[in-house]
Amino acid sequence: AMMHYSAPQTGSTKLENKDFLLIDSGGHYLTGSTDITRTFVLGETDKEHKKWFTVALKSYLALMNAKWLYGCSGLSLDCIARNPVWQFDIDYQCGTGHGVGYLLGVHEGPQGLRWRQKGKESTVLEAGMTLTDEPGIYIPDVMGIRHENQIICANGVKNEYGQFMHFENLTCVPIDKRGIAVSMLTSEEKQILNDYHKFCYKSLKKYFKGKELIWLRKITKPIK
Repeated sequence: AMMHYSAPQTGSTKLENKDFLLIDSGGHYLTGSTDITRTFVLGETDKEHKKWFTVALKSYLALMNAKWLYGCSGLSLDCIARNPVWQFDIDYQCGTGHGVGYLLGVHEGPQGLRWRQKGKESTVLEAGMTLTDEPGIYIPDVMGIRHENQIICANGVKNEYGQFMHFENLTCVPIDKRGIAVSMLTSEEKQILNDYHKFCYKSLKKYFKGKELIWLRKITKPIK
């Protein structure tokens, strides 16, 4: 139940056909650097695990769908993501997101998403800035869950109120729906998730064929 760790050669937990596996992955490519986390269902799991998987998902979807007026910083937006977690009287004791450099630092400013001000969080978010959306649930001796996408700030409508902004997704990795307690999601949250999976399928289908394409279609199928 830690934000960052590496599994030692000895003393690590054995993977079994139950509960979850969290993988924080990434790499450097000529087209950019990636930072992606997914929590996968390995097999049978209980209601408590699904509950926290879904709470983290609600937080992740809230930030993904955020809109704001130009001039806001990560300090302004962090509570949008954190509120679904705070509703259960818990917190994840790390930032919600960080800037990602191009073939440089994976954790790179000046932008960041955190409610405790440490410097970077007060930077105004500009169109084109890349951040991560990575809320999580970390309960000692029980579980660690995180969902993480890379997102980019983009301009939306500009009117008499100012320049509205939103996030666009850069990450095309479906969420493992087997971990979701669907009854905990609102109709709006279901739509955000379904729209994201539609984006994943549309972006990835040209790279898949045969059984792989059938699998991709299945894991991106809308939830009801």
